[in-house]
Amino acid sequence: MANKTEVKSAPNSKDSEMLVLGCMLTNNHNLLIGADELNESDFYYAEHMAIFQALKTLQKQGKPADVSLLCEELKRQDKLQSVGGLQYIISLAQYAGTSAYIQEYIDTLKNKSLLRTLIVESQYIGKEALEDNENPLSLIERLQNTLRLLEHKHGKRLPIIKIEDRIGQFEELLQKYRGEKYLGLRVKSIEEFNEHLLGLRKLNLLAAAPNVGKTALTIQLGLEALLMEENACLAYFSLEMTSLEIFTRINLYLSELNFRTFMFGSQQQSREKNPDAYFTSEEQKKIKNSYETLKRIGDRIQIIDTSTCPFIDAKSVINYVNALKEKTQCTRAIVIIDYLQVWPINPSIRFPSENEADKWRIGEMKKIRDSMGEDPVIVISEARKPSGKDDTWGGDLSDVMGSARGTYTPDIVMLLSQLKPKALAKFWTKNNMPKIEFEEEIECSEDEKAGLAIKNYLSKLGICICKLEVPKARDGMQKFSIMLEYHFQRNLFRKVNWESLKKNDKAQVKSYLNFND
Repeated sequence: MANKTEVKSAPNSKDSEMLVLGCMLTNNHNLLIGADELNESDFYYAEHMAIFQALKTLQKQGKPADVSLLCEELKRQDKLQSVGGLQYIISLAQYAGTSAYIQEYIDTLKNKSLLRTLIVESQYIGKEALEDNENPLSLIERLQNTLRLLEHKHGKRLPIIKIEDRIGQFEELLQKYRGEKYLGLRVKSIEEFNEHLLGLRKLNLLAAAPNVGKTALTIQLGLEALLMEENACLAYFSLEMTSLEIFTRINLYLSELNFRTFMFGSQQQSREKNPDAYFTSEEQKKIKNSYETLKRIGDRIQIIDTSTCPFIDAKSVINYVNALKEKTQCTRAIVIIDYLQVWPINPSIRFPSENEADKWRIGEMKKIRDSMGEDPVIVISEARKPSGKDDTWGGDLSDVMGSARGTYTPDIVMLLSQLKPKALAKFWTKNNMPKIEFEEEIECSEDEKAGLAIKNYLSKLGICICKLEVPKARDGMQKFSIMLEYHFQRNLFRKVNWESLKKNDKAQVKSYLNFND
């Protein structure tokens, strides 16, 4: 707390302090308001701090606003004479009179207190900076923490919005989207996002167990949105993988090559050869097309990892997206957060449990969503691993890790899972697919054994069958469930095409049956 000796001519209002104390002293309702909204540090004068503390003690004890009770409390604390005695207490009660404007005086006190805090903090930052501090980022972090605390403490009162203004805002929204087929951004390969959700939009939570393809799916959706919508940009915030790792996966998707082929080519490796000799002409063409597509997208795609932005928070994301839209002249944007559970928490904030931390994290995501309008924010989240003997997994919001708010706040919740062996065998048989034998002896049911054989076979083709379930969708959206082929070596999702698998892979089935592990 700043006082006269610490800050020369510190901002203060003695009249407002006296009026607040007088109002609290003469009205029980005002006593409650003052005790609830103010702290001792909001007062500049020491005698007023002591009087406020005594009044707050009375309020906590359930005692009424009363001059005699206040004087008795100050006597008990041995402070009555130091604050000016009985006469000064009586003068406060008379000074307030019958004023009904305590809230205005409280606002004045809080504003003066805020200015004093800013002066002290700026003096500290200036002193540390002048001493050639070797870690200026720590000063930035301290300043950010102080500003957050001040915003929380001195937040504005809720405004009263005129109904005419609200109608006007709503009409602007209607005028913007009427006549359009989609509210959000279109994608190409999974049209259910367009038809059932009216395009990618609002806050999407994509939950899956590890190694199911969460990152791959978000990359695909983001790239397709950019290719379909030339006025859109993408900000991909990777909190686990590096930007180069994400960029590699982008190239795998665009080229439809697997990692080994994209990096080394499919031809015999030899350092003596020309590097181009490692790749077939078709592979060279696919890599070239990938680069050309990226150049066509240009700066509309940005990948931000923790080395680029170590102090990420909702405000920095919002500012970055606005700057990106301005630079690229885009009117729309898509934000991807990979992933929720590693969203950094400021070390100065302490949460009693991980659930409470997740509540705070999802609150950060909501801030980003609120700044984006109808534009999409896709947040990856962990989900529990499949368990039990059920044939299928997914569809239950309780599968999402973290607090319940993780599923309450998002506009769309998507659950991505790999089909378990028994379910896979059922779908395989239903679609008249070639029979796959599993020669090893294992203790399980025939359905599960058949499913394991199919799963192993598809794995050799670089494919696993997944289910994408949307158990929550609002604002004109429809829930849906679809089956997807995840080509994990190529970072690519497609809707399952059983006929294509049956038609194109007979030779591979035969090859697999003769394959010796």
